[in-house]
Amino acid sequence: MSSPFTTPGALSWHELTSNNCQESMQFYGEIFGWTFKTMQMPQGPYYIIENQGTHIGGIAPNPCPKLPSHWTGYITVSDVDEVAIKAKTMGGELLYGPEDIPSIGRFCWIKDPEGAIIAAITYHNPEDWL
Repeated sequence: MSSPFTTPGALSWHELTSNNCQESMQFYGEIFGWTFKTMQMPQGPYYIIENQGTHIGGIAPNPCPKLPSHWTGYITVSDVDEVAIKAKTMGGELLYGPEDIPSIGRFCWIKDPEGAIIAAITYHNPEDWL
C-alpha cells in the first residue's frame, strides 16, 4: 500500500488551527481517542495528533485569533513551488508560503477561485519522522 506522504495528490495531513489548543486536544482526545505529542517549532508549540500510534495531523495556535478555529487538509505534491505558481495562474490565491518546515518538508496554503482553502506539501523523508 502506498503512503499518502509519498503519493502526489493524496490527502496526507489534517491540521487544526485553534484559538485554544488545550481545549481542542481535550475535545478531540475524548471524542476520538487521539493522543498528542508536543513539537517545539520556531513560532511556538505544535501538537502532533496520533491515532493508534500513527501521526495523522496537528494542532497549531491560530496566528489570527479574530478568525475562528478551522481545519485545513494537506495534499502531497512533488513540487510545492510549482503548485503555488500554477494555482496563481489558474485564478487561485497564495495565502502562505511556500515555506520550509524544518525536518518535515515545504508547504503553502492556497485559496481556490471559489474561496476554499487547502494546503500543498512536499515531505522530506517522511519515514524518518512517522
